Amino acid sequence: MKTKDLFTLILSFLILILTGPAYSWQGRMTGMGDPYGLVKDESDFLIHPAGIANGQGVRFYGDYRFNWGNVKNWNYTMNDVRGYWGYIPLTGSGDELKHASLLGAAFPMGLGRMGLFLQYVHKRGDYDGREDEWNNGISATHRYNLESDLDTFALRLLYGLPMGGFKIGGEIQLAYRQEENKTYFDKAPGGGIHDYWTNTILGSFLPYLNTFPFMFPYNSNYWESLLKGSLEGAIGPAKITFTGWGSIIFGGDNKLDFNCTRQASNSGSLNMNGDVKGMKTGGEFWLRYPLAQDLSLPVIIKAEYQETSRDGYGSSTGIFQQIGPANSDYKNEEKIFHLETGAGLDKEFTKGTSIAVGFYYGYIKNENNFVLNGSNSIISQIWDSSNYPDTTEHRITLRIAGEKELTPMFSIKMGLNLFYGWVKEDFKFTYADTSGSSLSDKFSLDGSHWGIGGSLGATVKFKRVSLEPFICGGYQKLDLGGDGINTWHPASQYDVEIKRGEWFIGGGASIKFDIY
Repeated sequence: MKTKDLFTLILSFLILILTGPAYSWQGRMTGMGDPYGLVKDESDFLIHPAGIANGQGVRFYGDYRFNWGNVKNWNYTMNDVRGYWGYIPLTGSGDELKHASLLGAAFPMGLGRMGLFLQYVHKRGDYDGREDEWNNGISATHRYNLESDLDTFALRLLYGLPMGGFKIGGEIQLAYRQEENKTYFDKAPGGGIHDYWTNTILGSFLPYLNTFPFMFPYNSNYWESLLKGSLEGAIGPAKITFTGWGSIIFGGDNKLDFNCTRQASNSGSLNMNGDVKGMKTGGEFWLRYPLAQDLSLPVIIKAEYQETSRDGYGSSTGIFQQIGPANSDYKNEEKIFHLETGAGLDKEFTKGTSIAVGFYYGYIKNENNFVLNGSNSIISQIWDSSNYPDTTEHRITLRIAGEKELTPMFSIKMGLNLFYGWVKEDFKFTYADTSGSSLSDKFSLDGSHWGIGGSLGATVKFKRVSLEPFICGGYQKLDLGGDGINTWHPASQYDVEIKRGEWFIGGGASIKFDIY
């Protein structure tokens, strides 16, 4: 392309974008640490669909962000205080990478406005580590690798319209999700003999028999449909917004392939196929009350409950029939309840210059249950890992967000988030079979979960287009400790520690384009 032609193309583009007003978009919020509910923003309608009725004309939106996390010191340590099993540490680390993108438009439709958006999220984690075991006087080193993949494709249809002194709205969302967790374990008891395990599911107090302290393995594909209903308006001087939602999982397919290769000369597998089911329901309420000129009190209350179940049934082959059940069925259930509430102050000093501070309390309850039933020609067995784990966290969070307009075309944003959580985590496992054998173990841990994150963003405004780049970063750490008992070979008492630290950095940009 000739220089003259390139100059003409660039000039034509600039003339196009300098002929209309511009508005902020999601990049503004990310640059301030995503203070939704604390600071007002146009993109609030992605949470409360009624807010889409506030816009005008045809508007196109785009948003992309990435986040890279370096997981350091992901450790699970057991110490048998009675000396039989000795000191068993699993030490690991890894990386997590997440991409998220959103593309869509809002436009007039009938008496209100409609929005149509496509959303894609990809997340991948890759971790590895080792266990240096001392077992009744014999030492050995085992190695493990964990992989996690998540892909979500979603179509979102929003609609809002005025009704009296209020605005009402709704959203229909259809998402397709692909989720897979893989675990690999090289069990090397010594003497050059190795057992290679893939997707180990036999829960036990001994770390080398399972990777449950890290992740549960599965391979799932399913659809999820979500419905939202939303209301926005004013009651006296206060502005309120409420949205409720519910979703169901359907068309789910779940696979779990448990493989073992013993001494590199024999192998076996247990392949189980089943379904994925689940639901989600919740609601979010925002209130903004004016206290004085350019000073308001924002309040949020949010609650959500979700549960997901995966099951499978299958038969084993090869050597696995010698070391495990010939026929098996299992069910894994995860239940999560999340509550967050708090308030803050949002102060505008001059046009385009403001600061907001909010203080919030969060309650997070996560329960994970897994039960495997197995049988062969001799005995029937049950591995019951209910409440493995059962985690409760009480969290306080401080959010600070600010922006400063330097010129009519350029402004900067900053955000700071700090949180501290008190965590309690319980593990329980039992085994029994028809021959009369049984064992159980039970651990109770508690500790802290804290983190700090900062963000920096900017808005560059033209007539028709606004660009909003942003960067962010931070650190968080989980530190738990406690004790437990086991009733097998012989009865033992343990000190247990779980630690995980993670640095993360991220960035991205938003764009908005208006057509009239």
